[in-house]
Amino acid sequence: MSNNKTGNFLSAIEKYSAQERQAVLQDIQARKAEAVRKAELRGQADSENYIRKFLAASNAEITGEYAIKNIESQSKLFKKRDEMVQQIFSRAFDRLMEFSGSDKYKDALLSYAKEITDKFQNNKCVVYLRRDDMKYAEDIKSVFNSEIEIKEDITIRLGGLRAYSKELELVADNTLDSKLEEQKKWFVENADLKL
Repeated sequence: MSNNKTGNFLSAIEKYSAQERQAVLQDIQARKAEAVRKAELRGQADSENYIRKFLAASNAEITGEYAIKNIESQSKLFKKRDEMVQQIFSRAFDRLMEFSGSDKYKDALLSYAKEITDKFQNNKCVVYLRRDDMKYAEDIKSVFNSEIEIKEDITIRLGGLRAYSKELELVADNTLDSKLEEQKKWFVENADLKL
């Protein structure tokens, strides 16, 4: 009987051992499956992260290229716009030069002087003229109701006059140069040439 007890004991140990081995194998397989699942999730996350970074880098590169092309295009448009404005106002400058050499100019110059006298009333002032207009000095003096001094101003290229009253601390600019410049500013702001 002792053989039988020993046999039963060994049989029980073998059975328990088989169960333990089976439990260990199942645990190993479960851990292996969990490790594979985690590795797959990590791989998927790494792949998605790589794709996101790749797309972001590609997007940045494309955006950068677009920005450079956009800047180049705008630069060309600015240059073309400036050339157009320059052409238009160069022609206007030439026409004003022609006007300031015409018979009608003297009357215009005297009307500009009259506008200034209205602002300065009877106060003393200095009137500035371009060199070619100094021949009208006596005519301009006759328009003013007050004592004036007339001086040449080399910055006046097209014609007209500028006056300064020290008493009033007032400058009045009725030059064709300033009128052309004002028109140029107005034109750029209002001629749908904004970029």
